[in-house]
Amino acid sequence: MLRERTLRLQFGNRIEAVCVVGSRLSIDVYGAAPAEALTFSVKHTEGLEVDVITHDQLEPAPTNGGKQWPLDPKTILKVQMTRPSTEANDNKVTVGYYGENGGPPIDQAGVFLTGIGISLDVDADRDGVVEKNNPRKASWTWGPDGQGAVLLVNCDKENPFIAVEDCQDDKVYCKEDLEDMSRMMLRTQGPDRLPPGYEMVLYIPMCDSDKVGVFYLQNPFFGQRYIHVLGRRKLFHVVKYTGGSAELEFFVEGLRFPDEGFNGLVTVHVSLLEKLAEGIPQTPIFTDSVVFRVAPWIMTPNTLAPVTVFVCSVKDNFLHLLSLEGRYKGTW
Repeated sequence: MLRERTLRLQFGNRIEAVCVVGSRLSIDVYGAAPAEALTFSVKHTEGLEVDVITHDQLEPAPTNGGKQWPLDPKTILKVQMTRPSTEANDNKVTVGYYGENGGPPIDQAGVFLTGIGISLDVDADRDGVVEKNNPRKASWTWGPDGQGAVLLVNCDKENPFIAVEDCQDDKVYCKEDLEDMSRMMLRTQGPDRLPPGYEMVLYIPMCDSDKVGVFYLQNPFFGQRYIHVLGRRKLFHVVKYTGGSAELEFFVEGLRFPDEGFNGLVTVHVSLLEKLAEGIPQTPIFTDSVVFRVAPWIMTPNTLAPVTVFVCSVKDNFLHLLSLEGRYKGTW
């Protein structure tokens, strides 16, 4: 979900903000204007697209600030990042305010922006590949031409020495357990670190906490560990932002089969949170979501006529047959 925010300029000062690539910011030009200002100009860096909107008329703003527009209470700027930042505050928008005599600006206001790329991804087209930012990753449809990720209930036991099914614990005992799970990727792009006051959070709704579990692959190159981060009593997980171009891998398991009280759909979200001021809770400024459908329990009745019979040979099959033979002859 691309949440649109409004920034309010402060003449004579600069403000700083983070903008997720693909989302847009609204900038209030009129509210920061000095009392004697009549017109304004806009100058911006090449990593931004800036549009001036006045009375529902949209006009792209040149990067060099070579044009002036009349000030109007309904005039706003629409700003969009075109690429992730390589360092914090490496893009900016500068608004110059002019009086009736023209000449140099009587005052200026600016916004320094940091661009972040965020994408939570699943295998939405069911081809075995977790593609980046599939436009239908947050919806689900049935059929061979349908879209949406599929989730299995992890109801087997990879470890014979534990008493419960794999979906009833929060451990991954072996890599074979991961084959019963669906992969989910969190892809990020941006500077080495987030500016102060920002963090990313992965979370699930309370109503899905008994239906889905999520594990995180920690230290993929130095002794892999799979950490249980979501499900049951865990509703959110603060994601460590690693900088640059990064992919964080998660594994998702179903905990409960669909029934009359559960349609099988579960949702996982990631949000970028912004701290506005001391004492005020962090606010989500961007949210991306993916949807899974838990595969239903399918069991054929014992009255159904067989079509094909499969026979397997195991290492102790011969001894098993001897014991059956002895039982039928009455010698065992």
